[in-house]
Amino acid sequence: MSVKRGDGGAGQVYYELTFVNKSGHSCTLNGFPGVSLIQRDGQVIGAPAKRDGASHGATELASGKTAHVVLHTLNQGIADGGCWKQGAYLRVYPPGSKEALTLRDPQIRVCGGRFTTTSVER
Repeated sequence: MSVKRGDGGAGQVYYELTFVNKSGHSCTLNGFPGVSLIQRDGQVIGAPAKRDGASHGATELASGKTAHVVLHTLNQGIADGGCWKQGAYLRVYPPGSKEALTLRDPQIRVCGGRFTTTSVER
């Protein structure tokens, strides 16, 4: 799993969160992940990302292939509400999983009270 900042504009900030199938067989991801920012001490920052848009349906990933979601927030000062504390980790529950994946130092800053995720797609 990795995250990179995507192109933004007009005060919007997008991050692409990529899932990699590291198993030796195909897997299917269907729907939305659960995504939260976490402090170094394990406390959750703000609220988990809300679902944005419709589900793209089932995404089958062969071994070694990737799929992604887009996380969305706003630039600081675009909307009321200020910014959340900078997270030390990103906790992600892939769709259908009860086990979280953790990404260290994701460089995501949520501002303006907007934190959303799309469903998984290739």
